[in-house]
Amino acid sequence: MRQWMRPLAIVVCLLAVRTSVVGAQEEAVRAAMLETIAAWTNGDFDRFAQSYHPETRGFLFGGGVLARGFNQAALEAAYEAGFRASMELRDIEIKVLGSVAVAVAYADGALTLPGGEVQEGSWRYSETRVLEGGSWKIIQYHFSELTSPAR
Repeated sequence: MRQWMRPLAIVVCLLAVRTSVVGAQEEAVRAAMLETIAAWTNGDFDRFAQSYHPETRGFLFGGGVLARGFNQAALEAAYEAGFRASMELRDIEIKVLGSVAVAVAYADGALTLPGGEVQEGSWRYSETRVLEGGSWKIIQYHFSELTSPAR
């Protein structure tokens, strides 16, 4: 083997291993995202709450102010008042950077507000997750209305 080929072979092998590890991490984040949406849609607030880091923050539907922390009691109260969400994520893109993952997607579905008003549509969604105790926890999120068609 020529001298230059050995280092090249080692670099190629290391890149293949890294690509495999990153791919597995991206799939773990994708699974965590889908699990979170399923728990929310099914009203399983205990399972839903497990997806969030205690110091989470984000922007919810409707252009409101920054929400800080995770308030399971408030979510359950909204559910009891008639709030429902049925969403499916599509076009998910994930970037894993060590123990941090950043994801973007579109969410299609419907929100039922207390009082029965239904808002159907598509939203832009992004989240940042951190790997903590073997689980990918949401630390930051953003929902906003999609005002032009996704390509």
